[in-house]
Amino acid sequence: MQSKRNGFTDEELLLMTLLGGAVLWLGGCGGSSRQTLQADLALTHSDDANTLASQLTRLYPPLRDRARPMQDSRQTASQPFNIQIETNTGSEILSFQLVRNRAADYPHLRVARPKTGEVANLLFGGSLTQGITLQMTDDAGQVLTKNGQRLEFSLFDARTRSRAPQDWIATGIKIAALAFLIWLGAVITRGVAAAIGFVAFNLMILGLLAVAAGVTIPILKWIINTSGLDWESIKRFIEQTIDTLITLLRDIIDWLSRQRVR
Repeated sequence: MQSKRNGFTDEELLLMTLLGGAVLWLGGCGGSSRQTLQADLALTHSDDANTLASQLTRLYPPLRDRARPMQDSRQTASQPFNIQIETNTGSEILSFQLVRNRAADYPHLRVARPKTGEVANLLFGGSLTQGITLQMTDDAGQVLTKNGQRLEFSLFDARTRSRAPQDWIATGIKIAALAFLIWLGAVITRGVAAAIGFVAFNLMILGLLAVAAGVTIPILKWIINTSGLDWESIKRFIEQTIDTLITLLRDIIDWLSRQRVR
């Protein structure tokens, strides 16, 4: 006859212990899968250029720190830079990383959207004769489409050379903002799109500068040699006066309002 403890047999106690352990293990697994990503920058559902500018002007150190390790050719991915955005369907995170992958073997921006499982690599495409483009691609380097629209945008005319470094960056931010507005499905305000474009393009250039000395791709060499961009010029651009940055954001917001976004 089986002995009882607190009204249960030894076999019943063993079974309850095993079941309890299983529940704790499953609970732990479920808990880790639901962990939210920590935001490095939180953008509200707002077009307030004053608020956005005060947030963006502090971003050079964290963006630089993501790019510097990519100078090592063995480094395949940087630490993520996570942006919390407000959309028409609620809050979500966009996770920015500089990576080397099948899309491109130089450090480039890869953006993950955990809420939907979508990813986009931001690459410099096109040619010196036809013009340099900004592409959003999958992890194999194939250009994405959204609502039937190919996500490749005219960026720089290679015949243009007499521009100040800040003008190249401002153009890149504007085009990146449009790309994100279309990729995300027009669920964000134009102000938030401008801020995302600001982070994205500056991080793209910093990733390129991390390997500037070893770049062999013609369009990338052209960007580095012609634009005059370097670490210091990116720092000066990001840390420019609040009033200058507010003017830039307002110009981009106004330009976006005149674009057709499906």
